[in-house]
Amino acid sequence: MTVSRSGGQEAQRAHPTSGPGTSVIVGTDPGGRWAVVRQALRNPRLRRVLAAFLVFNIAEWATWIALLVWGYGEGGVRGASAISLAQLLPGALLASPAAALLDRLPRGRAVCAGYAAQAVAYLGLGLALGAGAPVAVVALLAATTRVAASLTRPMHHALLPEISHTTGELTTGNAASGSLEALGTFAGPLASGGLLTLWGPGVVLLTFGAATLVSVALTLRLESSGQRRPTAASEHGERPIRDLLRDPSARLMSGLIAAEQVLVGMMDILLVLLALDVLSMSDAGPGVLNSAIGLGGLLGAGLTIVLIGRQRLARPLVLGAVAAGAAFALAGTASVPVVALVLVAVSGAGKAFYDITSRTFIQRLLPDHLLGAMFGLQEAMTMSGIALGTVVAPGLVGAVGPRWAFVVAGSFLPAVALASYAMVRRLDDDAAVPVEVLTLLLRVPILAVLAPRIVERLARDAGREEVRSGEVVVRSGEPGSLFYVIRSGSVEVRIDGAAVRELGPGGWFGEIALLHDVPRTATVTALSDLELWTLDRDSFLSSVASVPTSLDLAESHIRDTYL
Repeated sequence: MTVSRSGGQEAQRAHPTSGPGTSVIVGTDPGGRWAVVRQALRNPRLRRVLAAFLVFNIAEWATWIALLVWGYGEGGVRGASAISLAQLLPGALLASPAAALLDRLPRGRAVCAGYAAQAVAYLGLGLALGAGAPVAVVALLAATTRVAASLTRPMHHALLPEISHTTGELTTGNAASGSLEALGTFAGPLASGGLLTLWGPGVVLLTFGAATLVSVALTLRLESSGQRRPTAASEHGERPIRDLLRDPSARLMSGLIAAEQVLVGMMDILLVLLALDVLSMSDAGPGVLNSAIGLGGLLGAGLTIVLIGRQRLARPLVLGAVAAGAAFALAGTASVPVVALVLVAVSGAGKAFYDITSRTFIQRLLPDHLLGAMFGLQEAMTMSGIALGTVVAPGLVGAVGPRWAFVVAGSFLPAVALASYAMVRRLDDDAAVPVEVLTLLLRVPILAVLAPRIVERLARDAGREEVRSGEVVVRSGEPGSLFYVIRSGSVEVRIDGAAVRELGPGGWFGEIALLHDVPRTATVTALSDLELWTLDRDSFLSSVASVPTSLDLAESHIRDTYL
């Protein structure tokens, strides 16, 4: 018997369909992509989740800018840096464990809980600012807003695969989320600038605390896919974060995300400096420049439609990093606001493209039960990177001056992305879907009812075995760890010495030991040379046992065939 793995085979592309159990690796023609987008936007749960996420992003940016300007007024660049750190460090420490804990809840409920916590935190901080609370009190309450926000974004991105019927919908949901993040980056600072000019930071916090209640209402009683999704604790061990840290792809993507956020942290401080000191703009200037990031982000997010159906993501990832960094480096050389605005917008486009590409990469590479923890880890890396950037920025300005600080800051992310390109290309190979295996698995009834994106992951992770005629594949009474699907050849199934059936290409066996956690109940022998595809216990159970329809079909098959 020989064994191999299926990963790394080049996938062909098929046209999308909407029904479960069909291939949804979409084509690259523009008409096909727009059809997928239209189909995704017909999903009512996806629309509600995206609307709530838009409010979240506008509120997050509006309040962030308000606190930066408040900190700058209290202590200049160092004051802005200090209030940033007061928010980011607690969030960085708590984001990953909080997300892993929250992921024990149904993800729709977890998203709603995150929005509720955020609304309460904003309203409390707004009241404190309006009452003229001491700096220490403001810093403490500001930290609670960031911790609350850290509960929301990971659950949103982990929820998207559950409410997306197809991989096309998932990619569209990612692109739409990126567009909404960009729109929030544009609208949030702009709204914050207007409110700051008229009434001050306290009103900004109160306004967007109330607005976040809309997100709570949109996600209240949000049903996910109807899956009984095993929790990380119950099915996959108590330490999903530990599992992530052992995964090379998770470590690499976390590092690339952290590198981007170091740039973002430097941008937050340097754009305040550029607006108020270099370009002599009004107090609304930092908000206007940050809005330009959002405006460019809308373009960058729109361009990610080219990712729908694309098997390779390494090159788009690096191109996004180069665009984000190079344009920001040039922005520091601008002498008039309009040039700075254009360059900052280009940087925002590159950043949005990089964000969405990296997020899509993560959702392709990691199993569903690790997504909540991964996006929690990403949130922690985001805040850690931003915190590091806010600390480094004042030192850069002091060491090389404002304009060269932009050049150094803008060079960082492209350098990291280019250095990682070879490793990211290897991840591309791991993420490719072998279409022949996918087609075979979709012929198995208990797999055909799963979301196609799940079957695609099973196809990538499947193992290949060759068995000679006359050899025993599984023996009654032995422990079972694999589910088998026959590619070619035939087998005989015997129970208690009696032949009960023969199976040929497309036949499947091995599910009883896995689903019921018992030794093998039958002996399966090759009647001819066999080629088999196998799914390991964890992959099979996390897919089939978590979907009621699939589990019911499996149990019916067992009763009708073997009992």
